[in-house]
Amino acid sequence: LLSMLLLFSSDCDYLAFLNSEKCRLSHSDLIRLSSKQLRIALFKMKKTGVDLIRDLISQLYSSFGRPADDPAVLLRSFILKQHFRIASIKEWCAFVQSDPLVQYLIGYWNVPGPATHYDFIIRLTGRDPHPNEELEIPNLFKKVNRDRLKKGEKWVNFSDDDVSSLCDKYLSDPSADSDRALYTLQALMNSLIVTPSADLGLIPDSGLKVAGDGTCLHVHASPNGHKADKTITDNDTPNIRYSCIDGDWGWDSDVEKEYFGFTLFNISCHNPDLKVDLPLFLTLVKASQHDSLTAVSAFAQFMDMNPALHPTYALFDSAMDALPFYSFLYKNHVIPIIDQNKRSTSDKKKQLDGNGAPICDAGFSMIPFGNDKSRYRIKYRCPLALGKIDHCTYDEQCRTSDYGKTAYVKTLDSPRDNLLVPYRSDRWKAIYNYRTSTERINTRILNDYKQHSTYVREGAKHAFIAIFNAINIQWMHGINSRLI
Repeated sequence: LLSMLLLFSSDCDYLAFLNSEKCRLSHSDLIRLSSKQLRIALFKMKKTGVDLIRDLISQLYSSFGRPADDPAVLLRSFILKQHFRIASIKEWCAFVQSDPLVQYLIGYWNVPGPATHYDFIIRLTGRDPHPNEELEIPNLFKKVNRDRLKKGEKWVNFSDDDVSSLCDKYLSDPSADSDRALYTLQALMNSLIVTPSADLGLIPDSGLKVAGDGTCLHVHASPNGHKADKTITDNDTPNIRYSCIDGDWGWDSDVEKEYFGFTLFNISCHNPDLKVDLPLFLTLVKASQHDSLTAVSAFAQFMDMNPALHPTYALFDSAMDALPFYSFLYKNHVIPIIDQNKRSTSDKKKQLDGNGAPICDAGFSMIPFGNDKSRYRIKYRCPLALGKIDHCTYDEQCRTSDYGKTAYVKTLDSPRDNLLVPYRSDRWKAIYNYRTSTERINTRILNDYKQHSTYVREGAKHAFIAIFNAINIQWMHGINSRLI
């Protein structure tokens, strides 16, 4: 990858190529160019402003070495590859070599081969998309026996303290993750589609409602790996080669089973005037990471990369219903519109006395025993354990220790309940309806652009493909909005 960048063709160079080289197309190719799919492809190529990412791409190349291929050609090649829904790079390169019209759309008659395309992925992600990881760890990704969940449920493998510490991290330093693995890809997406879309008016400049959600990304890799040396006998400990060393096990609530892979998380918005959904930010995390943790880091990174786009509302489902996340959004001057999960409604099932204290099974008011300010709740203990009463008929049934039974009641200043937009009000429901935009973006990336069907294993390549799918989605909406 020690290549020296000598040529980076500009947008003007590309337009000049289209004008000067059109005469080389055959009559049948000119007729094909008027078809809908190819007209949209040509529009996307003209809208891909490679000048906007010249500085970002140039710093990825060395100051010495062999002359590198034109990055602008490779960028257009990958965008067209996803536009035509061709999963394999090798198949795509063969398709390009056999079709002069596609070469014309890319802006170069001698498009580089598969190896150069793979090198470009390595350069943008900083990771080899074909790792040769050999470990002396058999069953590295062995399943953990867990209780089977119901449809729509997720593993609760985090605590509010985990969310709180993550929120504190980003509140103290909004750019804490500026060196993250996907930063270059996210910056490329931001420069190519997010900023231009804001300039074109596709992204509302007032009352912006952003929505975030994760989706399960299954990979076609064996979690068991395979022996690196097949000559090793069963008595020896073999080195195991894992083709997806950065994936792990998660729970897919839609199909109600465990899966091996990643979680793809997107932040998007909906333009009600143009009736289009626009992806604004994408990230890829391990499948086991809970969406509440991913939402905090993704939203903080989105805000850090887009200071000019300040959303008014942030829309999330019940998986992100954690008290520290509400406080985090309020401190960033964003109104949370988050559906509440079953855990947050437990107080409604408690029977309270006139002072707001819970009443135990024996009919006694429990005794307040401190205020948990971090979780906005008051702790109550058994009156018998504290010596406030002499006898209780339920003593043996509900007391499992000398400490006695405890209960918690939320305080009125909880950010979950003290909302600027009352929960489940008509206004809350009208705003929350915009959250479906993020689900549609996930569906388009996974199904319409067939990312779920590609035999891609490693996370870096999945993230690369997802970013270029998002670029295609954004410019496709430009077509629908008649912004040609």
